[in-house]
Amino acid sequence: MHLFFFIRGISQQVALYKALAQGFFFKWKRTNLTNNQEEYSLVQGALRESVFGAYEYIFPEEALPDVLASFGITEENYSFKDNARLSFIRKIFGASKIPKKALKEAKKIPTSIMLNDSFRGLSALTGIPGVTLHPIGLKKDRYGEMVDPGRDNLKFYQELL
Repeated sequence: MHLFFFIRGISQQVALYKALAQGFFFKWKRTNLTNNQEEYSLVQGALRESVFGAYEYIFPEEALPDVLASFGITEENYSFKDNARLSFIRKIFGASKIPKKALKEAKKIPTSIMLNDSFRGLSALTGIPGVTLHPIGLKKDRYGEMVDPGRDNLKFYQELL
C-alpha cells in the first residue's frame, strides 16, 4: 500500500522525520504456494520522493492502522470535507481517501510501545517538533505470485509492494 503526503517544517526536523520513518518494520503476510501456508516476515517501510514535493510511503496493507498511528494521522487532521484542491491532488496521484474505519482503528493504537523483557521500544513520529504532515491519500498494490530466489525459488502469493 502507498500513503501519499506532504511534509513541511524546520529542515533538520523534516530530515529526522524522514530518517525515522524509514526505520519502521511491519509484518508482511504472504502465502507459500508450495505448502499453501501463510507466512509472516518483517519488511521495512519505504519512503520515497514523489511528484510536486510530496512523499510516498510503501508498506503492507494489513499495517495501515499502525502506519496511520505512527504518522499521527487522525480523523481530526485528515479532513473528510473533500475540498476541490485535495480531491484534485488525490486524482493526480491515483490515490483514494483514507478509510474512516482505518482511522478509528489507528486511534486505539498507542503512540509509544515498550517491548517486554527489553530496553527497546517504539515511538510514533508525532513527537518530532516543528514538522507538519499533510496526508493526501492511499493507493493499493496488486497481489500476485513472486519467486523468492533466496529460498530455493519458492513461489509465494503476496502483495506486490
